[in-house]
Amino acid sequence: MDPSLSRDMLCRQAAALTVVMVSFVSTRLKRKMSKPKIVPDPLAPIIREQNEQHRQRTLSLIYHSTDVECISMLRMRRAPFFALCTIFRERQLVNDREGVLVEEQVAMFLHVVGHHQRFRVVHNSFRKSIQTVHKHFHQVLYAIAELRSEIIKGPSSTTHPKVLGSHRWNPYLKVIVYLGFISCS
Repeated sequence: MDPSLSRDMLCRQAAALTVVMVSFVSTRLKRKMSKPKIVPDPLAPIIREQNEQHRQRTLSLIYHSTDVECISMLRMRRAPFFALCTIFRERQLVNDREGVLVEEQVAMFLHVVGHHQRFRVVHNSFRKSIQTVHKHFHQVLYAIAELRSEIIKGPSSTTHPKVLGSHRWNPYLKVIVYLGFISCS
């Protein structure tokens, strides 16, 4: 190849590379400078206040209503609910944080577990972000795992006397366990 043609081709490639680089840099600068400024929403304080009122009403339904309402919301009566919250607080497994009390964190957890709900549904009920619900759910889950030996009881190997004496249920429970082998009599 002729050296003058090679030099000419090299100059053209360098010019093309320079044009591409300049256009890339100018595009990046335009994007950076043309970011819209965030204008505060004048309705934000009103919406925030409405969300807080809704959250307080929901919590009031749980805390200050009858045991029947509490059971329908959390699948637990009020006395065991507050006892569980007290245990978490005393052992410092769950703490009040970010404007969310221990009771509210446990209520969110029980609502998710008791009703098989997604965080997206619970965030609407408690008016917290999905990230907040997620974080508090896992915090309470960890706390329950720490108390697993006290809260969760294993199955009993004995049969209740009422069932043993019943002609209705006794034929179905005649399973005898010998050294790990199960045989039906």
